[in-house]
Amino acid sequence: MMARSRLLELKKPIIGMVHLPPLPGSPGYRGNPLEEIVRFAVREAKALEEGGIDAILIENFHDYPYPLEKVPTPTLIAMAVVAQQVKEETNVPVGVNLLFNDFENELYLAWCLGLDFIRVEGFVDLLFSDMGPLFPAAPKLMRLKQELGAEGVAILADVQGKYTQAFPARDVADSARDAIERGRADAVVLTGARTGQTAPLEMVRHLKSELPAARVLLGSGITPEMVADFLGVADGAIVGSYFKYEGNVHNPVDPERVRRLMEAARKARGRR
Repeated sequence: MMARSRLLELKKPIIGMVHLPPLPGSPGYRGNPLEEIVRFAVREAKALEEGGIDAILIENFHDYPYPLEKVPTPTLIAMAVVAQQVKEETNVPVGVNLLFNDFENELYLAWCLGLDFIRVEGFVDLLFSDMGPLFPAAPKLMRLKQELGAEGVAILADVQGKYTQAFPARDVADSARDAIERGRADAVVLTGARTGQTAPLEMVRHLKSELPAARVLLGSGITPEMVADFLGVADGAIVGSYFKYEGNVHNPVDPERVRRLMEAARKARGRR
């Protein structure tokens, strides 16, 4: 039986993104060797760790347009190799996200490799996205987690996340309550409408007032200037764009930008 996820032991963690280049099996892949992709991922992860990050989330960000629910086999193999190497060469919790909503393979990867968490786009709502409809993952995912004995893998569930709309439309707080209470997610994730946009602070406050015991993470758009306000309410954040050189999501990780945000986060956590 696996131990409790290391991520859940952290106080208001900041999770840094490793956005992978196009992987084998994706439309953007140009034949660069897997070893090159692995070296890039390890450099990104080490830059995040050097800057003081609390945890790392590896994602096939540049594989768009994303397939729904199942990534191609070459993509899955590449992600497994990358995740294993990043885990071996860093000392922080590591998670995976397979876009778009390939929750089964995420859990298999995390369980097989001893990773700490996964992120799921469509957990309890029927969602319409720019890539097509996403069906709720919770019933199948949580039974698979039980079957595997994967207690050490935390489930981070997006709630009406970026590039999606729930059908029928309903309050975000209702979706979050279902994700926690009925879906049994370990945390819910709030995002803005697009990459780099944050959820409105009032939305975060509303959700925490409705569900004070739930772990609520911010999924996009966080900067050092807003960390104190948001961590005063939320339970952590996932950061991608800000950590890159010039804040451009397509650039490599800038350790100095990581240090800047993490210093602000530590100050904010110390006041709570």
